[in-house]
Amino acid sequence: MLKKLLKQEIKSQGKVMLGIYAVLAAATALVSVLGLIGGQAGGVAGGLAAAGEGFYLITVMMLFVACYIYLCMHFYQSMFTAQGYLTHTLPVKESQILHAKLFVSAGFLFLTMAAVAVMFFLFGCITQGVGLSQLTGAASEAFATAGKELEVPGAVLALFVIVLAVCGCFVSLLIFFAGCSIGQLAKRSKGVCGIAAGIGLYYLAQIGTMLLLVPAAFVYAERLDTQGGTVEIVRWAMAGAILLLLFWIAVFYSISRVIVQKHLNLE
Repeated sequence: MLKKLLKQEIKSQGKVMLGIYAVLAAATALVSVLGLIGGQAGGVAGGLAAAGEGFYLITVMMLFVACYIYLCMHFYQSMFTAQGYLTHTLPVKESQILHAKLFVSAGFLFLTMAAVAVMFFLFGCITQGVGLSQLTGAASEAFATAGKELEVPGAVLALFVIVLAVCGCFVSLLIFFAGCSIGQLAKRSKGVCGIAAGIGLYYLAQIGTMLLLVPAAFVYAERLDTQGGTVEIVRWAMAGAILLLLFWIAVFYSISRVIVQKHLNLE
């Protein structure tokens, strides 16, 4: 049944997400054309191309924000509003519904990050007149060089970036999911209380992270001047970043699951 839920959720969210990706692709194509024209003509055309690149960066940021807002609102509306009555009539556990929405939403958020990266690569290939293999080769070389400095394979460093991005997607969504779940415990203004709870959870997460980092900073401060100490600290910081994200994922997920299973109260 979970597979059916995943397929239904992908179909439900995919309609809007495909529209966002289409706008992103169209904006990339337009600014690439402007970049080609500006690079060859110069003058006013070059100014228009520069303005187009600035507009493109703003467009990409706005599309990413729109993607995040849509995924959050889709979760809220399909779980805690009148629309949620149909969702919760399905013959499945509440936890399975939560899992389906969480994994699909995180997947689309990560896919949006990947799409943005691909579009930037394509934009660079078109405007700079280089092949995609050259840009990917340069990126691989950069990871290899950084990995050599940290005494880890470049592939491991690239995997770390991917895992960090995936965990970041889950944390950013679960903060909202947990917040709006807490909001359902309020008797009035559940949506407003949910937003306030999400902000509070984010604040507490930042404070908690700082409290964990300060002792670690004191422990490793004396190793900064030792041979290989900086490399060791950076490697521990990388592992610590993943562990911290996994910890907050577990916390926010537990809040969401408990409330959805035991305290569900639709508007």
